[in-house]
Amino acid sequence: MSLQDDLKARTLALVSQQMANWVVEIQRSIAQHQADLVGSLDKLQETVARYDERIDEAAIGHAMDEVVKQQPPTASGPGCEQLRASLLEIDKGTSLSEVLTYLVTQSAGQIERAAMFIVKGTSAIGWYGRGFDQPELIKQLNIPLNADTVFRIVQNSRHALRGHVTHSPGTAQALARLAGNPQGVLAVPLILRDKLSAILYCDTQEEEVPAGLAALIEILVMYAARTIDVLSLAPKPGVQSGTSPSIAAPAPGRITSGSTMERAAAIRAAAPPAAAPVTADDEASATLMFRGSMGATPRPAPAAPAPRAAAPVVSPEDQKAHEDAKRFARLVVSEIKLYNEQKVLDGRRQKNIYEALKDDIERGRQMYSDRVPAQVRDSTNYFYDELVRILAGGDASALGPI
Repeated sequence: MSLQDDLKARTLALVSQQMANWVVEIQRSIAQHQADLVGSLDKLQETVARYDERIDEAAIGHAMDEVVKQQPPTASGPGCEQLRASLLEIDKGTSLSEVLTYLVTQSAGQIERAAMFIVKGTSAIGWYGRGFDQPELIKQLNIPLNADTVFRIVQNSRHALRGHVTHSPGTAQALARLAGNPQGVLAVPLILRDKLSAILYCDTQEEEVPAGLAALIEILVMYAARTIDVLSLAPKPGVQSGTSPSIAAPAPGRITSGSTMERAAAIRAAAPPAAAPVTADDEASATLMFRGSMGATPRPAPAAPAPRAAAPVVSPEDQKAHEDAKRFARLVVSEIKLYNEQKVLDGRRQKNIYEALKDDIERGRQMYSDRVPAQVRDSTNYFYDELVRILAGGDASALGPI
């Protein structure tokens, strides 16, 4: 080999070795930066999670009451006492379904007709109404959100809409089967955790809904949304684990005392200081979870779980872990029923609820599995118990083959 070739070979070998060393150093540096970033994100997430614990919801509730008390009654439109009475009625709701039912009832007490439409996918589906000659027809309405109606405008703007029915001919056509002669219309979005969950529709034979009345109804909707958020953090007194009211046909349930915020604050103050396996944010994020994860791949259907004894509660932390798991299971299964009421009723009659709602049930099961610690999941059947209680109405055979 010539001197030139030997120098060239040695040079290439040295360069290759140095480059290999550089690659190793760069990879180590990248790995270290990634680890540091993950650690920083974890700390930030913990910090954000603790912010909610610092909110004094009781103080907020008292402040709202004081503001309402201090406002003088206006010459036109409903007064503050009327608003306060309606807020107290909505606050009696012990579940998502009850809060929405009270909201519609109180709105209909202020205006001639009111109906709640649940937003599911690309449709606004009629759920419950008051003031209509045939309120049962509400459940037969399925209004596409891309149609030229007030529902599409509210979905796009996420703000309340007040006007005359002639401003949106498509609305009159979509609601024609409800009869009546509506003139002024009002549509108010119900936002839960930055998601459009439902739309409250109201109308009157007057030329338009008075501005003061529209403002009152908007406040009722916003308060109902806040109440639902608080309920996702802590159930109200009287709603025992495993026996809470299911999301069913609207019918106001029992009445409990004390404001929602006061009860939530009291429950949080009494809770053990240890972190709960299922966080409040996890529960709140379950609202609208099915529309937010429609692309998820369902897990294979497991066999129906055999009854197992509940894990013995040996400490406040263990007890809280089980209570959180029960509450999260109730929340997830209640959401399934809320958005699929007709399928649930048909499934009970045909004994095939699981087959009809397999995708939603398995998405819910996956969320439950992701949020609940293994030691709780492996020793209990909380999710299955709620399927039987809420979807099957207590008759396990109505679930059908699982």
